[in-house]
Amino acid sequence: MTDSTPTAIAATLHHRNAAVTAFNKVRAQYEITVLDHVSARIRAAFPDTTHLTFVHYSRSRELDLRGFFATGPDGAQRQILDATAGTPALDLDELADDLTEALADLNSAAWSAVRPESVGEGQWVLDLPQYDRAGRIAELARAHHPHAILLTVDFTDDPAQILDLASADIAQSGDTLAEPIQSLPHRPLWPAETERQIAVLAAQIRALPHLRAQYLLPIDSPEGRKAILALPTPTQI
Repeated sequence: MTDSTPTAIAATLHHRNAAVTAFNKVRAQYEITVLDHVSARIRAAFPDTTHLTFVHYSRSRELDLRGFFATGPDGAQRQILDATAGTPALDLDELADDLTEALADLNSAAWSAVRPESVGEGQWVLDLPQYDRAGRIAELARAHHPHAILLTVDFTDDPAQILDLASADIAQSGDTLAEPIQSLPHRPLWPAETERQIAVLAAQIRALPHLRAQYLLPIDSPEGRKAILALPTPTQI
């Protein structure tokens, strides 16, 4: 082994890791893009749909659609379509195939939109992505912190974690920020369900290059495992 061998090995590993990172970004983008495509087709036929249910078969990685649902302002749910009965408005088999592809990898970015069904054993719920992900995050955050401007998000683990929140300092003029509020075990920023929804949407923003460039600023590395998420102003939503 020559003196240059360790350097060559280190360079090779660096390039390999960079290639893996780039591949994972492209794959995540594709998975979320397929999810958006499926959601757009469903909403074109059934505009009020907020989520769907399905059964996932872990061995084959295939799925069967069960139903489309709408959630009202009061939280009440109503079934829009029994997918097992079929509909002439959509090719449900094709939708199931597209979702199967998006969710084929158990680490797929599209799984961020999925949660267990609380009543049907073995069933899952897929929340259709919001049209304006950043705007929805801003609404969720400002329901608890009305002047929120920035979130610090840690994408190291899945789900992502909101580390802190910065708000406009309304006691000062100009663009002054108040001291950030940290998320602590004994003092969370908001309820657990709000945290879940924000983490899901933030992960989807990170997977889509045009949204990532618009709303996320990496603060630790080019990979952006930690990033500042800039919330749109109320006039932009």
